Amino acid sequence: MSTKTYFIGGIASDERLFRYQMTAIENAVYLPFPKHDKHDTMETYVKKFIPLIDTSQAFNIVGNSMGGIMTMELIKHIQAEKVVLISSVKCRKEMPFILKQLKYTNLHKVLPGRGFIGSIQFGSLFKREVLKQPAMRKLAISMAKNNDTSFLYWCVNAIVKWQGNEDYRKDILHIHGTKDEMFPYRNIQNAIPVQGGSHAMLLIQHKEVNELLKACLYSENTSE
Repeated sequence: MSTKTYFIGGIASDERLFRYQMTAIENAVYLPFPKHDKHDTMETYVKKFIPLIDTSQAFNIVGNSMGGIMTMELIKHIQAEKVVLISSVKCRKEMPFILKQLKYTNLHKVLPGRGFIGSIQFGSLFKREVLKQPAMRKLAISMAKNNDTSFLYWCVNAIVKWQGNEDYRKDILHIHGTKDEMFPYRNIQNAIPVQGGSHAMLLIQHKEVNELLKACLYSENTSE
């Protein structure tokens, strides 16, 4: 049997985010978000994934967006063979300036979970790639509504407050779109570029992403 590859999704998503990757990658396993506690930090929350992972066998982890941030914390506690981030950040210094500033202004707290869903509904009207594919907007809204509103609120705050001051492993494989509007490509170190790739490239440019992901997972180990 091939090595299991566990997938952790981004904020306001569910298993449908990886609809193309789950069929392209052998022995792929989606990790649902565990129930959070309101006092959880990103650092404490990720430990809830550990019982969902069979650590007795070799395994890989792929994290998208927030799932990549969670992955960076999770690998402090478990040893994955390969770690791949997609449309994410490896440490706090790769975050955009505005997102880092929210830690001090707390402006993100004025937007409740239900308001976050509303922002996805409204904001998606102005994304060119979404307007070209109406089903994409419907999927984004459906995934957001499939998340508990209190969890969405917690996610935003946990991302903003995430310490992430160091790169815990030097063999992280990072696939990132050059047109990512959430985490600008210029801030990302040592990334494999997807030309013109947006933050939603898992779904929109899935063929190119899948080829890069396969190359990352099935190549010889590149750890130092």
